[in-house]
Amino acid sequence: MGAGYDHTMSTPDPFAPIALFPLPIFPTVLAGFEPRQAKMLEEILELRANYPGVRRSNRNAWHSGEEFLNHPSEHIAWMLQKVVKFGTLALAKYYDNWATTELGLAGAWANVLGNGGWNAPHHHFPLHWSGVFYVSVGSMANNPPGDPSGHIEFLNPTPWLSPMGQGGNFVYPPKPGLTILFPSSLYHFVHPHFTDELRVSVAYNLVITPKRRT
Repeated sequence: MGAGYDHTMSTPDPFAPIALFPLPIFPTVLAGFEPRQAKMLEEILELRANYPGVRRSNRNAWHSGEEFLNHPSEHIAWMLQKVVKFGTLALAKYYDNWATTELGLAGAWANVLGNGGWNAPHHHFPLHWSGVFYVSVGSMANNPPGDPSGHIEFLNPTPWLSPMGQGGNFVYPPKPGLTILFPSSLYHFVHPHFTDELRVSVAYNLVITPKRRT
């Protein structure tokens, strides 16, 4: 007998559903960021002033190239170390507490959105986990209700579930020091940023690899 049949027959409510294919995201604020914020922001804006950047999902916005990771920075290195550590702790239960695998940084880049800047829908597959860290968001953390300007939105891969109350996308407001970790295959985009204050963030990819022998 199939698992669905067994579930139905053994449940007091024969119409009780099983939640299928949940997609987790992990948001947290990195403690210790505040005293580093001004310097990290200064370094990213200096890179933007000196490098043309590259075109990816960014629209009317700056996306750093290889210079971001090649640029020595104590503060950026601190942040990247922290997000990898957070990912290691958040995902441990899904990977047998890292008995045979480990989590590592596969890449990172800075994004600077001015007035009218946004990011088109995209995903980071075939990487495993991805994230964003917010360096500076101006006043958008206090957007009026219903105003998603500058917010990240995750696209529901099964919109036909809307009659069941699960059809909407998920919008998350940015704030300085916040990082959001999510599956790399999950489509997402950034709403147009309608303010003269810069929205500055760092995106990163994490990859699962076999544990290295020591």
